[in-house]
Amino acid sequence: MSNTRIYSFLGTLLDSLDVALCLFDGQDRSLVWNATFLRFFPEHSGHVHAGEPYRENLRRFYDARLTGEERAMRDRYVSEGIARHRAQSRPFVFTHLGRRLKVASLPTPDGSRLRLWVQLADGASATGAGHHDFPIDLLDHIADGAAVLDQDDRIINTNAEFRILYDVPEGQSVVGASLEDVVHAAWARAGQPDGGARGFVRDALVFAGAPFEVELPGGRWRRVIARRIASGIGYFTHSDITELKRQQAALERALDELSAIAATDGLTGLANRRRFDTAIDEAWRACAEADTPMAVMVIDLDNFKLVNDRFGHAAGDECLRRVGAAVRGAVTRSGDLAARQGGEEFAVLLPNATADEALAVAQGIRRALRMERWTQVHPGLSSLTVSIGICALRRVGTVAVAQAMQQADEALYRAKNRGRDRIEIQPG
Repeated sequence: MSNTRIYSFLGTLLDSLDVALCLFDGQDRSLVWNATFLRFFPEHSGHVHAGEPYRENLRRFYDARLTGEERAMRDRYVSEGIARHRAQSRPFVFTHLGRRLKVASLPTPDGSRLRLWVQLADGASATGAGHHDFPIDLLDHIADGAAVLDQDDRIINTNAEFRILYDVPEGQSVVGASLEDVVHAAWARAGQPDGGARGFVRDALVFAGAPFEVELPGGRWRRVIARRIASGIGYFTHSDITELKRQQAALERALDELSAIAATDGLTGLANRRRFDTAIDEAWRACAEADTPMAVMVIDLDNFKLVNDRFGHAAGDECLRRVGAAVRGAVTRSGDLAARQGGEEFAVLLPNATADEALAVAQGIRRALRMERWTQVHPGLSSLTVSIGICALRRVGTVAVAQAMQQADEALYRAKNRGRDRIEIQPG
């Protein structure tokens, strides 16, 4: 019996216990769900399907929850929801369409992820304790900021560190306020809009149990970790992670720089072959989905071996740099990509470009090379030309990437065989 059939059977069994089930594969796509899942989340009925990305699932979920200005924050909530989905290791409680649901999620041995939901009875308590049983004065013995929230997410009490972390003025009470009110007030005191932080905090509290981060004015950040018992009382700790965020940002910048170096040809500054291969695969999928045209171009220097043999490799490298500059100068649209494939060969990716548009780019490259002062490279070098092969497709979905590159190569060979210094197009 296949894994999906086993989970389908399990889902039917859990229906009899009023437990919702949904199984996702390693790419966060829906595989199996049961009837209780659709009862708890009716917005998915008639829409969820096998292979649907979890992102689309979350969009419907938030469309059913968000109103007014909150809708503008939907994509941010979706991204946070995906992060929770991938990282969750402990159950948490939230409310949806009047139901208090407890959700558990863990990866399966085969790399999928299983999520289960159970509805909690009103007033049920996981511990048998309410906030009246909690010794409030213990909050001041906690090193981090601490707060207790009631079932309506209103603050019952906080410690002094909480007030410091959120810039609460001396003598001002926050009892009865919500955490989102406290965050909004911190931004207001700084004379700045909160950038949607208020709505984000409101939604994050719904999923208490999953840590979340709150931005404050001045580039400061707080991490909030919450535990909410079944009765709805929440116990929250708040820590200052500003320095950690700064270090993470510095690391990300360093990694981006390293990634850019790894994806760049050191001689010409163009993209290298690895980056081109990644970009063409992504562009191919996008153009196939949008049913738009695509063109790819292969460029090869004519008689380049003779240049190296007569004038030396230093002159040859300078020729490659100048050809790279000419190619870069002709590729001007956002989304286009010029790359050095290796040796004296270059390639250009032109998503959403017609054959005429690709031809115009190729002609621009040849014009730039005719105007180049090659004698500056070496007095004996009067000119340098290129041959260009183009594959221009009206519909990307009819041809694979490898086939298109082969057609561009074949067009290049025709240009070489017909005398060089010319452009040949393979339409599709």
